[in-house]
Amino acid sequence: MSEANLLSDMQDNKSFDEFLPVLEALIFASEEPLQIGVISDILQQSEFREFADADTIAQAILSINSQLSEYRRPYTIIKIAGGYHFVTLNGYGMYIQRLLKSKSKKRMSQAALETLAIIAYKQPVTKPDIESIRGVNSGDIVNSLLDRELITMLGRSESLGRPLLYGTTSEFLRVFGLNALEDLPKMKEIEEMIEFQPQSMAAELSAAALFIDDSSSLT
Repeated sequence: MSEANLLSDMQDNKSFDEFLPVLEALIFASEEPLQIGVISDILQQSEFREFADADTIAQAILSINSQLSEYRRPYTIIKIAGGYHFVTLNGYGMYIQRLLKSKSKKRMSQAALETLAIIAYKQPVTKPDIESIRGVNSGDIVNSLLDRELITMLGRSESLGRPLLYGTTSEFLRVFGLNALEDLPKMKEIEEMIEFQPQSMAAELSAAALFIDDSSSLT
């Protein structure tokens, strides 16, 4: 059965219609992207256990998004950091930016963005590697990124002194609107992102990525 037919059959099912707002409420109430395994576990303990498999949940989210679009709601559900999360549509970004203007002082410094970009695109990477690229001591910035849970320690390098290796976290994916590291913008995409979404966190990270001398991993 095709996905379209499966979705049509489920939409004709009254129980499925009752299930949709339950799923929507779960995703809405979660502060973090809601993992499909967590959704499934909750449904298995409810009267909606028949809808607890991953394929049905994915189809249900398509149905919810279709309804949101039909009623011209300013938000949708996307898959991000391996889970599902509500986000506002791009067309409302300028208004959200005005709302969050008071928080702008809390945005990361250029130095922090440069350091994070190096880690994101070069991971796993050591602090000496980061400092070699930036040309300055980056210890305080690395510690700050650790405190914000945007990066984590992945182990130790086999190089001299066995320095710590750093990589990004699921919180990094959530903050920058990525589902996986493979979604990091390539060099060809960076200029467009900076031009059309200059105030987005992803655009700021992309701009910082231009700082990296060896951009082979961005192409």
